[in-house]
Amino acid sequence: MKSSLFTLALLSSFTVAAQAAPNDGITGAYARVEVGRSQFSLPRAPQPAGSEERGQAVKVFGGFRFNENIGIEVGSTALGSFSADATIGGASVRQKGRARSIFGAATGWLPLGDSFALHGRLGLSSGKVSGTNVLSTGDDQMGSTTSMLFGVGAEYRPRPC
Repeated sequence: MKSSLFTLALLSSFTVAAQAAPNDGITGAYARVEVGRSQFSLPRAPQPAGSEERGQAVKVFGGFRFNENIGIEVGSTALGSFSADATIGGASVRQKGRARSIFGAATGWLPLGDSFALHGRLGLSSGKVSGTNVLSTGDDQMGSTTSMLFGVGAEYRPRPC
């Protein structure tokens, strides 16, 4: 009972702070592009002889912040391509693939002063790996899945002087 009241009081304080905060460009719609590296793990490939497990990743996403604390995001991520060499029955084979994902999430921010905030996201991600399959059915790296998306991080927003 006490923990429920504490949680309710904590959430209520965020709501009051968000209503009292002036609009300084934090709320509203946004769009972003992020570029980075991806790392693939191919644990089921039998007897790996060599591989290229790093790819170029590009994420395009947009969202809407309803207030200083709550928002939504949707996006698409191209995770790049991979290849893995394996020896099957004495013959060398190469497995190749590309990975991508689409996602939707609720987002939340916890301001820690004027410039810092903790943020998190919770939603669903639908990913797909496609390409050539030369491995047996049990070792096949291709397919698709939908899973829960969870992330936490920190944010720094410099304030103008």
